[in-house]
This record gives sequence, structure tokens and C-alpha cells, in this order.
Amino acid sequence: MQKTKIEWVRNPDGTQGYTWNPIKGYCPNDCPYCYAHRMYNRFKYWNKTIRLDKKGLEAPAKLKKPSRIFVGSMIDMYHPDINREWIHRLFSITKNLHHTFITLTKYPYEMIRYNFPHNWWQGITVTGDEWWDCFQPEFYYPNMTSFISFEPLLHPVKESHIKDGLDWIIMGGLTPKPIHKKEWIDDIVERADNLGIPVFIKDNAHYPIKRQEFPKEKK
Repeated sequence: MQKTKIEWVRNPDGTQGYTWNPIKGYCPNDCPYCYAHRMYNRFKYWNKTIRLDKKGLEAPAKLKKPSRIFVGSMIDMYHPDINREWIHRLFSITKNLHHTFITLTKYPYEMIRYNFPHNWWQGITVTGDEWWDCFQPEFYYPNMTSFISFEPLLHPVKESHIKDGLDWIIMGGLTPKPIHKKEWIDDIVERADNLGIPVFIKDNAHYPIKRQEFPKEKK
């Protein structure tokens, strides 16, 4: 586990949050823009075998200050090829800790198989309208923070896909390229504001307005 410069993982006091990768290996997703794939391909000696890092499981418990922790920043933990027992084990060791654990997936149908601890935020990664199923109401958990990350935002998003029930929206560009269609962000921001959904726009979107809001913590 290590501190991260990812803006939306910042702690409530503005300090850096953390990334934690208890499941290691080459992500089964085939996203062409994948940062993790570039790193694994660059460092040929990295072990691509998907596995549970048992030695790193206790890292959050050793962190005294309540913090936000992005879990699985290098892999999609809810991919169908990932062992579900590993996920349950992570829930078991984190449910009583005073941290906030944040995850992202492109497999919401897999994600809804689990009963999440209250201190986990559930995020879905969407790059545009191609992920229609991600917007179904059953993917929103009323008793915990549910959000969508449009990063990178590669396509416009239909108005009907920004729905009441979301707790947060993140938008970002394809580093180092900005989002070239400013109006895509404008449209999402307008719909989010109408529904009272906090919006976080990453610096790499090169949006002219600084807008980096966080969701309200749910107890």
C-alpha cells in the first residue's frame, strides 16, 4: 500500500489517500488505454499471474489515520476471472476498519453478487454510451456510496443515463490528451447539478472550471 496522487482519492483533510493492490497480476480487461498494462509490459520481470497477495492483506489495519484507499488500482477485481473468495476475504478484514475503501469495475453484474461492508464505495468505470447496463438502478446501493467514473470520457453520455440515485460522478481525460469535447462535460455537469450529484473533474480533463467535489459520507 502506498500514497497516491490520484486527486479523487484525497482524504477529507486534503492529504493524499492510498492505493492498495491485494490482488496482483495482469488485468484481464483489454482496455487499449490501460496504465497497468503499460507498466507490466514495460517491466518484463513483473509477475503477470493473477494472485492474492497474502503478505499485503494487513496493510490497512496498520494505518492509524482514517484514510481513503483505492483498492485494485492496477486490476479490475470484479472481473469474472478473479476468484470471488479473495473478494470476500478482503471484505472480512476491512469491514471493521475506520478507512473508506474505493473500487472501480467494468463488470457491474459481477459486483452485485457481493454484500459490501458499509465502508466501501462502489464505482463503475464508463467511457461513454457503450456501457448501457451500468446505468441500471440495481447497481446503486442506497446505504452506501455508489458512483460512476467517466475516465477517460471518450464519448458523449445520453441524458437518460445520469439518474437519481448516484452519489458521485468523476470525469477525466486520456492522459496526456485532454477531453476534446468540452460540451460532453458541460452536459454531464448540468444534469448532475439538476439532480444534486457532486462532480469531480480531474485536472487531466483540462476543463476551464475547477470542479472537484466529493460525496457526502454515509454512516
